Amino acid sequence: MVCAFQDQDNLYLVIDLMTGGDLRYHLSRRTTFTENESSILIFIQMFNGFLEFFICSLLIILEYLHSNGIMHRDIKPENLLLDSKGYLRVTDLGISTVWTPDNGNDTSGTPGYMAPEVMCRQNHGVAADYYSAGVLCYEFMFGRVKKKNFHLEKLNFFLETLFG
Repeated sequence: MVCAFQDQDNLYLVIDLMTGGDLRYHLSRRTTFTENESSILIFIQMFNGFLEFFICSLLIILEYLHSNGIMHRDIKPENLLLDSKGYLRVTDLGISTVWTPDNGNDTSGTPGYMAPEVMCRQNHGVAADYYSAGVLCYEFMFGRVKKKNFHLEKLNFFLETLFG
């Protein structure tokens, strides 16, 4: 982050320019990536295998956050940006939190990437971020996760009925 400032209504965060775009953009251009398709993204041709580089970068980011007691809670392609050299940067720490053992009421995140224990309002730890990373890996290898008849309203009603 370069700087932060605010006015009466908003908080503004100025970050470095990420010319590589976000991962959702790259997924929309190409539905899947294989290990041998490192040339798919021009700015990371120097690395042997985009998937390995992407996964390792994401795990290093999560390990750093978790070693500082922070759970991101919203790992998804839109929150992962690539700089001009192809390095991954995490953004949108707006719903991140310091881990506490009693966090069963916290259900923040994007439903398609949320771990089951988060959706079911059970206590959860940093493994929930790794679950989201696993969904991303699956999405990159096999294409977008298919959610037949997935309706957020039905899910919320089910969770409210089940857990009050």
